[in-house]
Amino acid sequence: MATSTKTMQRGLLLLALVLPGLPAWAGEVGNVAKQNTVSAPQAELSWMSGGIGDDARDEMRKTGDAYSVHVVFSDRQGAYLASVPFSVTKMNGRELYSGVSTGPLLYLKLPPGSFLIAAKFDGTWHKQRIQSGNTENPARVSFVSYSKL
Repeated sequence: MATSTKTMQRGLLLLALVLPGLPAWAGEVGNVAKQNTVSAPQAELSWMSGGIGDDARDEMRKTGDAYSVHVVFSDRQGAYLASVPFSVTKMNGRELYSGVSTGPLLYLKLPPGSFLIAAKFDGTWHKQRIQSGNTENPARVSFVSYSKL
C-alpha cells in the first residue's frame, strides 16, 4: 500500500510540473503548422509552399514576386487544400521535382519554357501544362477538387 501511495505522489508531482507548460507547447505546435516551407538552397528547383493562416499567406504573397509560377490548391467552394503531393516535369518527361505542398499556395522558380505540373487529390493525379515566363508576369495555375464533401 505504501508503494502505491508513493507512486501516486510521484505521478501527481510529475503532472504538477508538466501541466503548466502544455499551453506553451501547444502554441509552439500551432505556430509551426503555420510556417511556410522553402526548398533547400542546393535544390535544382527553388520553391516555397504554405499559406496556412493569414500571417503565412501574407508572408508568401510578399515574397511571391521572386517566383515565376504561382499554384493554388482549393476545393470547388473555394476552401484551400493542404498536404497536396505535386510534381514538376519538363515536356521531355524529365522530372525536376516532386514533393508535398504543405499549404494551399505553391510558388516555383522555373526558367522560361513549358512544363507539366501534376497534383494528387481526390485519389488521382491531375495535370496541367504551363508556360513559365518571368517573375514580373508569373504563370498562375489553379487545381480545384470537385469531390463531394
